[in-house]
Amino acid sequence: MSVPIFKDLSFYNDANSSTARYQALQTSFNKVYGNEPEFVGRSPGRVNLIGDHIDYCYFSVLPMALDVDVIAATSINDSNTIRLANTNDKFPSYEFEISPTFEISQADYTWVNYFKCGLIVANNYLKELNPSTKLKGMNLLFDGNVPTGGGLSSSAAICVTSALVVLRANGLTNISKEDLTRITVVSEHYVGVNTGGMDQCASIYGEKGKALLIQFKPKLIGIPFELPTTKPHELVFLVSNSLVESNKHETAPTNYNLRVVEVALAAEWLAKKLKLSLVNDSNLETGTLRGFLDSYFELLGEPRWDGHDIDVGINRLTKCLELIEKPEIFNQEEQKGVETEHASNCLELLTDQFYQRFLSKFPVKYDKLKLYQRSKHVFSDSLRVLEFLKIFEGQKLKPSTGILQDLGKLLNESQQSCNLLNNASKPDCEELCQIARENGSYGSRITGAGFGGSIVHLTTVDRLESLVEALKKEYYLQKFPNITQDQLNEAIVVSKPATGSCILEL
Repeated sequence: MSVPIFKDLSFYNDANSSTARYQALQTSFNKVYGNEPEFVGRSPGRVNLIGDHIDYCYFSVLPMALDVDVIAATSINDSNTIRLANTNDKFPSYEFEISPTFEISQADYTWVNYFKCGLIVANNYLKELNPSTKLKGMNLLFDGNVPTGGGLSSSAAICVTSALVVLRANGLTNISKEDLTRITVVSEHYVGVNTGGMDQCASIYGEKGKALLIQFKPKLIGIPFELPTTKPHELVFLVSNSLVESNKHETAPTNYNLRVVEVALAAEWLAKKLKLSLVNDSNLETGTLRGFLDSYFELLGEPRWDGHDIDVGINRLTKCLELIEKPEIFNQEEQKGVETEHASNCLELLTDQFYQRFLSKFPVKYDKLKLYQRSKHVFSDSLRVLEFLKIFEGQKLKPSTGILQDLGKLLNESQQSCNLLNNASKPDCEELCQIARENGSYGSRITGAGFGGSIVHLTTVDRLESLVEALKKEYYLQKFPNITQDQLNEAIVVSKPATGSCILEL
């Protein structure tokens, strides 16, 4: 399936509301570069309904693409230069020469680094197709309305948009969603963030009116599916930005990257305890918790799980949760946290070997490694994803009025796990969830990387107005008394599943 090409704005849920934005983009492009753009590349943000910090363990997740997006008007120039500008004045313009390699300074945090992430993976892909490829000069003007640091994956949106426009400008008019996903899942690694793949896949595979089941095994793919129909009132998801910014790049050593290290270590720890060997298929070139699950049940004489049979997955994840509670796997002290020396001893590694294997690829900082807590979060949230899907399937066969309560319970349990086991929530996020649950939300949870950012709430159309008013009155106006109406409108969004990455021909 190829990335779609449009000649109008029909890929939006409300095309009319975006017309002025695109007109302004073309006008600004002409002012900056003195010519008209040839096309616009676009990739949306996403909200993850359930299943966070499990994608880099290769367990399935349930996001959906949003209408908020990053767009880039583009034209080809005759020079050996790439020129970048942004409609937002706080993001300065850049210009640099095309060279065989593109350097990214992780110490110098600028928005151009994310463009270069997309540029690098696109250039690598073009050279896969034709080793003699030489990039063309480009003029680009970016515009984005995905909140930065809001947990809706603005960084993935700009990386994917950048890769897409570079490919198009250099003659690739047809690229499959699978290939675009494959090359962009590693794009943010170039700025030192060890991402999994959910964000890029959700941005690329999104379809209007459909959520996505993203699977990582046996291969990375996004599978669109219809949200269940609820009566008498329609189910809706509301997204509210806590306005607690959490930039993945800046907080990665203690937050995102550390979680990646901890779950990789947890997989190796479990394998060592049970004398299993794992395939080194993680971003750190270690084993993964999904790999551990497969190897463990192969040891028990059971066939490898294909990821599709929900009941098999539920059964195996439940047994893994029982397994990690055994004292011979994690004793009481180990459940509280593990120091580096103890972890390296248990894995029979010298300190230097331990550092090289787990701590050398991406920057991390910690006092103790929370291997028990992280593995419990991964197995339990992966289980909740499958239970969420099973409720959806059951709804199709036999509509039930209890579906909203059942789904909401899973969302709330996921939030508790994100907070207590993965330590990825914040007090303001907890408060926002609590206000919502008391005023019309069936379930509320932090979405995406966490550590701030946005909350997704499950509600229905009839409850929506009172829920929004409660969030405004009890959270936003209390914490941000000078907040404007426009800022409130940006912070509280009714999210409908949207079209993924695409090209708009002008």
